[in-house]
Amino acid sequence: MKLTKDQIQFIDTYLIKNEVIYVDIRLEMLDHIALAVEQKMEVDNQDFYDAFKDFMVQHKKEILRNNKIHPGFTLHATQKFLLFLVKPFMLVFGVVLFLFFKYINVNSYFSENFTFNNLIFVMIASIALFQFVYFYIYLKKRFYSIEKSGSVLTIIYFAQIFFLPIFGRENVPTITFTIFSFLLLGYVIFFIKEIIKFNKHQFNYI
Repeated sequence: MKLTKDQIQFIDTYLIKNEVIYVDIRLEMLDHIALAVEQKMEVDNQDFYDAFKDFMVQHKKEILRNNKIHPGFTLHATQKFLLFLVKPFMLVFGVVLFLFFKYINVNSYFSENFTFNNLIFVMIASIALFQFVYFYIYLKKRFYSIEKSGSVLTIIYFAQIFFLPIFGRENVPTITFTIFSFLLLGYVIFFIKEIIKFNKHQFNYI
């Protein structure tokens, strides 16, 4: 027995009132609860509200346990990004980047006034600003996977501060170009992929 849009909205509102602030986490919970309630309505021959109430009495603590707020850096979100980087198509992308920097003299595009460090800073600042505007101003929603993996940008920023000067700001090696470009562009691809996944998931409840 499929739930109606109003019933789905009822569950979503319930989760919001219980401070499930991250939309992607809330959608996962919504999936789980909706499926369980549908089964309960069919097996126990209950109406929606009774099935929902009985299910939540038994499983509320277990479900809401996944809504723990982790300030700052979280290993889980960062691991998700790192696992994304080692997917076959991303590794192929890394090889393409390496070949590009190997045969194209990218160093000629930089100077003392605008170094590779500066480019990385501009890219990180642009990505962070776009995320802030897109989620907090346009969508007015919070997205756990992206928000927490954003700490990767901080790691990349400090890594380039300490790492790049060792090899000099001029004539940056191919491998250095490849590593930092792979991380930053990989993050952008990861961001887009998560947004597409989120939008497809959300569409099921519109």
